[in-house]
Amino acid sequence: MTKNSRSRLTWFVSFGAPLILAASQPWAHQKPQDWTPADVDRVLLASPWAQQAGVIFGIKADEDPGPAQLPSAATAGLAGASASQPRWDGGVGRPDKYNVPTLNVIVRWDSALPERLAAARLQGTKSSYQVPYTTADAEKYYILTIIGLVPAQRYKPAAQTDSPSASDTSLDPANPAPMLQEVMANSRLLTHAMNVRALDAKLDASTGTLHVFFPRSQEITLNDKEVMLRMRFGSVSLAKKFRLKDMVYDGKLEL
Repeated sequence: MTKNSRSRLTWFVSFGAPLILAASQPWAHQKPQDWTPADVDRVLLASPWAQQAGVIFGIKADEDPGPAQLPSAATAGLAGASASQPRWDGGVGRPDKYNVPTLNVIVRWDSALPERLAAARLQGTKSSYQVPYTTADAEKYYILTIIGLVPAQRYKPAAQTDSPSASDTSLDPANPAPMLQEVMANSRLLTHAMNVRALDAKLDASTGTLHVFFPRSQEITLNDKEVMLRMRFGSVSLAKKFRLKDMVYDGKLEL
């Protein structure tokens, strides 16, 4: 290697590579008003606050889910080309090596400021994306959104479901209430010092997007290093870990 080649390599490692990395992280170097549609998609679908997770099917309630290889979006049945059109058509990914079906989903901290700023950029556009919570909600709760777990249009919207009478023992399979109750009962945010249960869960029936609300009464700090979402309902099991040092925005931990 010549002296000039070494100099160019040294420059790239010191300056070029960080610039390329920053260019792929709009939250790190651009103001929200300058985010392009592609930047917004990146923040909402592939950022420290929005990451892929593997859902495992067929695990019994007393078994711990093991690691699973994530299938691609195509094999998982994840439809919608951008954050503005999140939906799952109900397809399941290829089984893992233990023949357990898996599914690729997105877990996103919608209460985090970068996600709220990105969502605001979609408002007033042709996007079908709807924010099901207020700024006050985001300040009161950790709101985690799961995209791709529930098939689109499997359940009725809440406004279209009837409250069962005392004499009616039948169950409407299209009523999301029992599923949401089970999600709330079996969803936890975990750190080395915290185990918090969900207080609420909401479903966008048209897209299958699930929103789970955890209280902020127990604060998560950078000293916790990692936080995990663990969820189980029926035979479905989800566990996703986030590194807190990656979730700093404008000098502040944003969750």
